Amino acid sequence: MPCRWSALLATTLAASAAAQGPDTLIFGTTHESEAVVFVYATDYLQRLCAEIHQRCALQSLPGRRSEAMLGDGSLAGEMGRVKEYGYKHPQYLRIEEPFVQTHTYVFTPRGQPAINSWEELAATARSVSYKRGIYTYQTKLEALQPRLRPHDVQNVPACLEMVIKGRDQACVYDDGSLSAASRALLSQGRIGRPLEQLDLYIYVGADQRALVAGINAAARRLQAQGIKEELRRKYFK
Repeated sequence: MPCRWSALLATTLAASAAAQGPDTLIFGTTHESEAVVFVYATDYLQRLCAEIHQRCALQSLPGRRSEAMLGDGSLAGEMGRVKEYGYKHPQYLRIEEPFVQTHTYVFTPRGQPAINSWEELAATARSVSYKRGIYTYQTKLEALQPRLRPHDVQNVPACLEMVIKGRDQACVYDDGSLSAASRALLSQGRIGRPLEQLDLYIYVGADQRALVAGINAAARRLQAQGIKEELRRKYFK
């Protein structure tokens, strides 16, 4: 992802944040601000909110902060959660259209076979790391215990470093979480085929229930206009 997009969006957000008032809808995400999905989601959110005549902003809240802040009402919603997240939090409302699709990969040491499925991961790896706060990886890896020992780390570069330094046998990540720093590490190990496609959704807090119908309609309009395909070509390079 070219650095110019990050710089441009950061400048735009900083300028708009200064002008925004208390009626701005704040959404959280576990993705770091350098990750491709964060930049994509920021652009998508601004277009979505323009459709419903709302001011919105996206905050990077790594780890479990985003989940906690939506729980206490500090956020209007979250971006970047899978459908199964709704099973854990049935009080939240999921927007019908996924706003982006990413893919899960496994990073393994050089000289080791590439891992191409969850079954292969369970059969060949014992110690596996993943980025903290990623609900789908937490639940899937915990379900594979005791065959493997999963643990979370701060971010994707830290996950990759655990493998490079020989502390873990595998790192599970998705391509939407990659940044320039993490991409630079990928050549130091092996990557198999995608394990799965992840549809990532927007969840809205229960106190924003009145907005859901309008957001759903706006998301359908963006889908019909081909906005997601446009943004994928722009940011996923």
